[in-house]
Amino acid sequence: MTVFADTPRWPRHGMLWGHLISDTSLEELHEVAARAGLPPRSYDLDHYDWPSSAEAALTQAGVTFVSDGQLTRILIASGLRVKLRDRPGARARRSAEHAAVLGLEQVPRDLIVGRLGHVDPLPPVAETAPGAFRMTKEEPSAPPRIEAHDELGRREALKLLAQLDRLARARGESGFVGQVLVDGR
Repeated sequence: MTVFADTPRWPRHGMLWGHLISDTSLEELHEVAARAGLPPRSYDLDHYDWPSSAEAALTQAGVTFVSDGQLTRILIASGLRVKLRDRPGARARRSAEHAAVLGLEQVPRDLIVGRLGHVDPLPPVAETAPGAFRMTKEEPSAPPRIEAHDELGRREALKLLAQLDRLARARGESGFVGQVLVDGR
């Protein structure tokens, strides 16, 4: 069993990012990512995104570095790959499962309950309806991080957060922790 990484070359948030995968199991992948200090939210269905600043920690955690093409071939051979065309369906299933855990009746476009994983980015304003937002809540007592194109989106995010907090407390938790994307379409 081995965990592999490619060279960071994808720009986002002012950094270059690479991918981290396992050739056999997601459990192994999560374990190595935690050992390397990657945040759980950097997990994306079948891989972790990692910033170039984490290279030394990944090396110390025993990660094997390979080319982009090799990484893709290893992930495909592992049987763990979620194909690009299947990602929207995988996210929709995950969102429905997480909504059911909370008892949320209306399923958002993308929802994660807990710290593992991240939702899609907020699409550009031209691809969303008024009121679209992306919200992250990392701790029950922490303020939410809200991305919205308009004030309606900000209000809608706070309204949904109140509902998510209420549902989480009904389950015996201190409040909602997770992420949600509502694009209004």
